[in-house]
Amino acid sequence: MHSALKVAAVGIALVAGFYGPQAIQQFKSAMEHSTADVNLNDYCMLSTTSCEQNAVTMTLDGETAQPLIPSKIKVVWEGAASDTLMLSLTGLEMEMGSARFQLKNIGDNTYEGDVILPVCTMDKMTWLGELTDGVETVNPAIRMAR
Repeated sequence: MHSALKVAAVGIALVAGFYGPQAIQQFKSAMEHSTADVNLNDYCMLSTTSCEQNAVTMTLDGETAQPLIPSKIKVVWEGAASDTLMLSLTGLEMEMGSARFQLKNIGDNTYEGDVILPVCTMDKMTWLGELTDGVETVNPAIRMAR
């Protein structure tokens, strides 16, 4: 190996050794902080039983969702400001990015849409959501199980 490569490798190892523990600690505290601040009582856990939050009623076509299998969400939102609702979901126990879905008005202040959640390495996971008509926002949550 060339001397320049050896010096570069030693330099990289020193930098990683110096900053690595701090970076790992920052990552761990950020992960603990993000899940510790979540209060599931602030969310409407969707299932076949209707759940209401801020006069918005939401249901899921099953007790839990399954990965890669469409689950239908039904929302009754009186006086919504839009003909479509936007649902954004993020994982609680694991960072999986954000999944976004559109619910369409089918009449009588009722909105429906399919949600297809990605596969996760965990057997069970909670997806926290924000459902908005562009003006107001409610917080549904979906429990996913394999």
